[in-house]
Amino acid sequence: MAANVNEDKLFRINNRLCYFSNNGAYLAVAFHSNLLIKDAKTFDTCHSFVFADVIQCIEWSPNSEYILCANIKKAIVQVYSVHHPKWKCKLTEGSVGLQSVTWSPDSKCILTIADFNIQISIWDLEDQTVSYIQNLKTSAFDKLHFSPSSRRLAVITTEKNKDTVEIYRTDNWKISRKLICDRLRNIDRIRWSPNDELLCIWCSSPAEPKLIVYSTVWEKHVAAFSPLEITQPPETVYSFERKLKGIENVEWMPSGQFLAVIGCNEVIIILNYITWTPLLQLYLDPLIRECNYLTRVYKEFIDSGKNPNKYIVSCNERVLREIHERPICIEIGKKDSSDNFSVAKVNLFEFSVCGQYLAVKHELYPTTLWIWDIFTDYLDYLLLENPITTIKWSPVHPQLLVFSEYTTRVYEWSRKSTRILPMSKYMSVVDAHWHPTGDKVALCGYNKAMIYEITDIS
Repeated sequence: MAANVNEDKLFRINNRLCYFSNNGAYLAVAFHSNLLIKDAKTFDTCHSFVFADVIQCIEWSPNSEYILCANIKKAIVQVYSVHHPKWKCKLTEGSVGLQSVTWSPDSKCILTIADFNIQISIWDLEDQTVSYIQNLKTSAFDKLHFSPSSRRLAVITTEKNKDTVEIYRTDNWKISRKLICDRLRNIDRIRWSPNDELLCIWCSSPAEPKLIVYSTVWEKHVAAFSPLEITQPPETVYSFERKLKGIENVEWMPSGQFLAVIGCNEVIIILNYITWTPLLQLYLDPLIRECNYLTRVYKEFIDSGKNPNKYIVSCNERVLREIHERPICIEIGKKDSSDNFSVAKVNLFEFSVCGQYLAVKHELYPTTLWIWDIFTDYLDYLLLENPITTIKWSPVHPQLLVFSEYTTRVYEWSRKSTRILPMSKYMSVVDAHWHPTGDKVALCGYNKAMIYEITDIS
């Protein structure tokens, strides 16, 4: 895979605020109170807007015709039009404050969540009306969750110490279903299936972890799964060495064929969406054992130039080298001494666009990334020198960019090669935003961004 960084395409930005539009035509760049809309091919500035304050958040509308800017601290939201640059709309939450803001799937409404989850405000830009959703669960991780078809919005609510899931129609924002989940001790998270027909609802409590599945077709609960009830039939092909404890998170494969469930004990299982039984298990073992000879392990080294071979790609005196010796002990990170209450967990967890690969990073092992091929049950490991902060899959190919703390290096993994990309030594890259076609990516530092172009993909 060949690529290059064009340092002429370098932009000053506020913290990571640099996004391509959903149709791929534009690049939005926020710097101080200025919003620049650039052509995604030439990177010439098409429009320039001035926001009321420092821009802390920007988001393109799904149809790429509008873009919102927000200052969360002052609870101000302004909307601009790409095709009608003289038009703008300003929203102010007032005394309830502003926690987050996002577009509705039809690009006609903006949803704002007030401080302390007091309410969701739904601002209709066409009718100039506002409606509200009350009683959000304060501690819920997912405040609102749109179905992939965009026809439904699911939110976790609580009233009189009882959690429920409310499902709203997005064409009129009327409630269509209220799910009373009596079999769950409480509701912590929800997740729609890619085909829009199933909604996973789960409780993460280690004492009573359980996941139930609601069908929008049958309009009832159709399945349940609990780690406490996993049985291992004698005829099962796979033997699981460790039991899943708790349900920390859940993620669907993009095709919807499998469901990945993360436990609270460094165990991940893959469920069949028809039988809801475990098919595969991954344990984030801190020891790469001698029996794991089919795994590939890539470790970061200082390039001495003494042992060049096909596995080494030099970059700023650093290389990723495939190592074959076993066993290998994975480095365990140090716990933050100021944090005495949180439990270490999986904090990066993403499927590739094809669904074949699952990239995982656990807080216990901050410099290690597991890349699991769930079709073959093989693993690739990236063992880096500094803690991994962000990962970004290409929207088109099984190509992964990995970002690390305190470095100017970007690591690239694909099924055929792994390497360190040549970057400017004057810019620490902490995040990235892909172009929808996958042929370029905006690499973001803390206060600047540059365009990285993919010229050949193998």
